[in-house]
Amino acid sequence: MGVKVGIPQALLYHEFGDFWLDFFQNTGVPVALSGETNKKILDRGTSLAIDESCIPLKVYLGHVDSLLATCSHIFVPRVAQYYPDNHLCAKLAGLPDIVQNTFRLDNLELISPNIENKSHTTMLKAIHTICQPLGLSTITGHRAYHKALKEWQSKMPIQSGHPAKARIAVIGHAYIIKDVFFNSDIENFFKSQKVGITTPDDLPNKRVYEEAKAFQQDIYWQLSIKIAGATRYFCRQPDIAGIIMVSSFGCGPDSLVNEYLEHHILKPSTKPYMVISIDEHTGNAGLLTRVEAFWDMVERRLKLEGKLPSHGLS
Repeated sequence: MGVKVGIPQALLYHEFGDFWLDFFQNTGVPVALSGETNKKILDRGTSLAIDESCIPLKVYLGHVDSLLATCSHIFVPRVAQYYPDNHLCAKLAGLPDIVQNTFRLDNLELISPNIENKSHTTMLKAIHTICQPLGLSTITGHRAYHKALKEWQSKMPIQSGHPAKARIAVIGHAYIIKDVFFNSDIENFFKSQKVGITTPDDLPNKRVYEEAKAFQQDIYWQLSIKIAGATRYFCRQPDIAGIIMVSSFGCGPDSLVNEYLEHHILKPSTKPYMVISIDEHTGNAGLLTRVEAFWDMVERRLKLEGKLPSHGLS
């Protein structure tokens, strides 16, 4: 088997995937993506994970499994911290160990750079960790890194302006709301109603983390801080007609943060909101029924307030 790096399209891929893909392509190393989540991947991951695992971790293991037959290396970064004073969930910090123990991979098959912060030293060590098993020079990796970083930064949203018509904010971890297996039904429903949706990834990071400063004393999980900042911002925007929070059953940080956000932001804002918790047993029909009922409530409210004509939002 020739050299080929497999990248699972799950968990932090939905935060940094474009950057990772560009980096490896810039080095000239062949890359394979595991593809979008499907029932087969979910079922396989569920069979591999321990029962207490959250569904995003189960999905991740399914994605890894789908790459093993065709890839010489699997890229599983260890990301413990990215922004100062905030930490990522333990499953992300320990992800290489989970993958290695689950699939019995040796150290050469698993590429797991350690990301503890955004310092220059951390970046150099990470590049060396990636390049060494692939037979690449650190100079090649350094050039590929800066080229990929420049391209990735150019794609980030730089302003947070919104159109005037009403929209729904769908809030949750990127690895849930950007995974079509989990979120496509919600997106397709609102498209059928000609209703726009927006997510935290539509906001500039600077705006999100400025909003989140109000909660830094209480929330120290980085991805939870992102959700908190986005929720606070969307609750103040007049064009946001309602908020849907999507989380995974069994997620420790979500179980605490969702209650916190309901008490401190969602209820005081008076905007309609709904919290959806998903797991491997969540059915499409039940999910759609809840979303349809929520939209019916929001639509009636908009009409009573004179913000929605009788023919809808189109």
